[in-house]
Amino acid sequence: MSISTETVKQLGREYAHEDEDHIASKMVNEFEAQVTRMYKGRKMLRQVHTKMHGCVKATFSVEPNLPDELKVGVFAGKAKDYHAWVRFSNGNTVPEKDKKKDIRGVAIKLLGVPGEKILEDEIHAKTQDFLLMSSETFFAKTLKELSSLLNSMTSPNPIKSNLFILNPSLWPILGRAIKRKVACKNPLAIPYWSTQPYQFGKINQAVKYHLRPNPDNVIVVENTTDENYLRYNLAQTLYNHEAKFDFFVQFQTDPDAMPIEDPTVPWTSQNIKVATLTIHPQIFDSNEQLEFGDNLSFNPWHSLPEHRPLGAFNRVRKRVYEVMSKFRHAKNKLPDVEPKDSDDFLKDIRKAKSQVILDQQIPEKNIIFTTAEVTVNCDKKKAYEFVSSVEKLPTWLLRTGPIYGIIKVTKLRGCWAKVGDNRLVERGDSATLVEELISVNHYSNYAYQTTEFSDIFKHFTNKTYGHMWFDTVDDQTRLRWVYTFTYKNLVARAILWIFSKLFLKKYLQNGLNNAKSYLEE
Repeated sequence: MSISTETVKQLGREYAHEDEDHIASKMVNEFEAQVTRMYKGRKMLRQVHTKMHGCVKATFSVEPNLPDELKVGVFAGKAKDYHAWVRFSNGNTVPEKDKKKDIRGVAIKLLGVPGEKILEDEIHAKTQDFLLMSSETFFAKTLKELSSLLNSMTSPNPIKSNLFILNPSLWPILGRAIKRKVACKNPLAIPYWSTQPYQFGKINQAVKYHLRPNPDNVIVVENTTDENYLRYNLAQTLYNHEAKFDFFVQFQTDPDAMPIEDPTVPWTSQNIKVATLTIHPQIFDSNEQLEFGDNLSFNPWHSLPEHRPLGAFNRVRKRVYEVMSKFRHAKNKLPDVEPKDSDDFLKDIRKAKSQVILDQQIPEKNIIFTTAEVTVNCDKKKAYEFVSSVEKLPTWLLRTGPIYGIIKVTKLRGCWAKVGDNRLVERGDSATLVEELISVNHYSNYAYQTTEFSDIFKHFTNKTYGHMWFDTVDDQTRLRWVYTFTYKNLVARAILWIFSKLFLKKYLQNGLNNAKSYLEE
């Protein structure tokens, strides 16, 4: 550790304040009191980045042929692939709906990392953590500024904790915090930054980290309305597709323009790629794995000395993260241990699709849509095979109100299993229509378009779309059916809107309820 009081700043040097220990102790006391109140009588969660979207398996591949000056710490020696756990989360202390803007987080834990680590209790642990968030810079300039805000937010006094926004002295930091919150459709679709600096081998070298998604990634967005849609979208994407991120280091090249101690200032030097993070196709949303991710501990000081955290915020994080992790695990009566690597770490990884099986996109504008859903006590494979079955459709999609049920389905092309397969559907009122698959992700979701209406709907629309989604919720399967109308004119729009609200939603819901009854028999 090299902390200087020089007036002329130097590269890689820290400039500590004498009250940092006091602030760290104060934060620990406030956080412990806050989470004790919040989780009285139930499992205690993290104080920050509380809401997890998923904890997934990945490979962290060091770039081949790095120049010698970049072969530092985990990047040293011959290029290597590390197994890794990656946790995606929302930053807020109190879990909220995903549609609310927030600071999103990603924590990477490399496994099988040799060498002594910084933390005394885990000096022989074979892990290395990298913590990043969805903002290039932090919202607090100084520890005192952050401490003032946290003192108000964590106060047991409801007036103080709820009305701190009225305190003018906090407005600058609150303004910066609000600006750093982002909307997000899928955790795999946004970039992340360390915001805080880290040593890079030599004592006079400092870097920040940056994680950038590959533009070729396939990103699936089921919806952006569910309370936990980020988990569903993450799971839908990773069911059949891998996601790659480029991992960069950004060197401090000017100690004044790129300060160590003020994380609100963005660094302007070049980002240099040193690794690729590959998140493999997988099923991660079982209760067991979600529990594992919530119990896992991440700390920037789970680190080799070559990657030692720098700056006031990191120095306080050392005390706060370590104490709060032990406090949380003790309250939950769980061991606080680092995970181990194994040769079969990737044994349950799924095979990635080589290309997107997609004929066309369901339109998002000039449409009317309605949804229905039900949770079924079975796995996704069983639910998918039943709902997508041509033979089973007449058994569960029955008449509801004025909408007749299905009495006959005839395969026209294929077996309703791949893009382009279509079928002729006949209702109880003798009306017919043709459905054609436009996307297929087996056991995860499928979409179809409907054309050639023989009834009155041919005057209102040329094409409708159905999308069936299969999500895991508490080790059960949620079926979610989204039905979308295009419309020919404004009159058609009004009629279809009334029809959707008054009749179609009930029809879809009744059908799913019937499917649930069959599946659970």
